[in-house]
Amino acid sequence: MIVRLMAVLAMAFALVMPAKAQELEGDYLYHVMTVRADVGKLEHLLNWIADLKASGFYEEAGQSAPYVMRHSQGDQWDLMAIVPMGSWTEFHAADKTAQRQEAQQQFSKKLAKGYKLIAFSEDHFAYGPPFAEFEREFSENGFYHIEMFEAAAGKAGELFEQRRMENNYLAATGGKPNMIFRRAAGSNVDVFTIGFHENLQTFAEPSGATPEEAETAATDAGFKDRADISFLLRSLISGHHDTLAVKVE
Repeated sequence: MIVRLMAVLAMAFALVMPAKAQELEGDYLYHVMTVRADVGKLEHLLNWIADLKASGFYEEAGQSAPYVMRHSQGDQWDLMAIVPMGSWTEFHAADKTAQRQEAQQQFSKKLAKGYKLIAFSEDHFAYGPPFAEFEREFSENGFYHIEMFEAAAGKAGELFEQRRMENNYLAATGGKPNMIFRRAAGSNVDVFTIGFHENLQTFAEPSGATPEEAETAATDAGFKDRADISFLLRSLISGHHDTLAVKVE
């Protein structure tokens, strides 16, 4: 029943996806891990990640290395790692699963060394933009604004639409729209967005729109007025976490 409901929701999202949103949202599946290092172990954890990437583990496992962002300020986690999956069936195909398991056994000692450096981790699976778009934005930018939302009861669909409306507002006022991800399984985050920016300076730059232009952009996007951008969002969520992060090479 749950699987069927998820399929229906996915179809509904696809049917209403505007053409201009195709690079900002979608049905590509990602595994998102948020990790907090044990006390005093963050540097060791970062070194382990670099060592694991260089070891050949991911090549042996037949999968992409994770795209890692390091917390600068905001939420409790130290690192966010995003792994492209494609789809459930693609990722868990028998041959690919066997290849990953073989690599995990081959590199078991190295993997165990890293796990000992982690105090807390949480898994989340989300549908998001095409992988090529995500990879391009990640490679071209080094500063990220991550917003994670827990929807109020029955409000997940409206929350997703609010994020679309805000993207339209950002585009109309000279800002950069965010990539939108919606929950597939895992943690209690229903929707999260990532804003990709070159650096802190470009993230903080004002849009350049006049107050009158901003008001018009807000109403054109479907809000009552500019203040309603925040008010509508707050009426749809039970929890919200913001994080500023930088790239981990």
